[in-house]
Amino acid sequence: MSDRTAWNDGATALSSCTDCGLYRVCFSRRLGMDEAEECAVVHRSPVPAPAGGTIAWDPGNLVVLRSGAVKRSRCTRDGNELIAEFFLPGEVIGLQTGEKAAADEAFVVLERAHYCEMPWDGVHELMAHDPGVRHTVSEILLESLSVSRERLLRACRGSARQRVAAFLLDLVSRRERTPSPTPHIRLAMDRREIAAYLDLTIETVSRVLSRLRREGTIDLRGRWLRVCDRDALDELAEGGALPRSIA
Repeated sequence: MSDRTAWNDGATALSSCTDCGLYRVCFSRRLGMDEAEECAVVHRSPVPAPAGGTIAWDPGNLVVLRSGAVKRSRCTRDGNELIAEFFLPGEVIGLQTGEKAAADEAFVVLERAHYCEMPWDGVHELMAHDPGVRHTVSEILLESLSVSRERLLRACRGSARQRVAAFLLDLVSRRERTPSPTPHIRLAMDRREIAAYLDLTIETVSRVLSRLRREGTIDLRGRWLRVCDRDALDELAEGGALPRSIA
């Protein structure tokens, strides 16, 4: 079972953006660019990034992740890691205009990745000549801000069970947007990274996952996750309680 069966792994250059398995959820497709515009704007030769490496993101570029996973993180003075967000295939690093990473922040590759680059200057040029593109970019930016805000709120409020449940639901919904989604998804992040993102301890994350597995809400084998009871996970994310038999 492999995530790479769900989309082109970016091992070779594309003759067109439409050849990419992620095209229907890609930023360039939502802009409605024709093939000539794609050639002018998108750097389509996927850039490889090994697990454990970093992506040297330039605020002047958009980075469209084609495979793998990336975390945006930094370390505190006492050596603890703080994780601001995760990026999955089809998602864009640097989408919010003017976004700048702090000097001590890094975009770390969690598992072998490939990505394309799209200079903001090219997007701005399209916006200047096409009102439709300008409107679409505005919609995408507003949507991105809204999603980021909701994701942040869910990650830092409520009980540990609420946070973990909401995190799993978010991962599943994001994976469902990719071509040919499967019932199982592979968690690119380990429990320590989940804990750092949710501001919990590793022990708490492990305890909640174990309870959800015993309840039958999820099936978790190693890093492979399958949601068995979506309604129960939804209820828990909204503050519902687990059955007393496992509380």
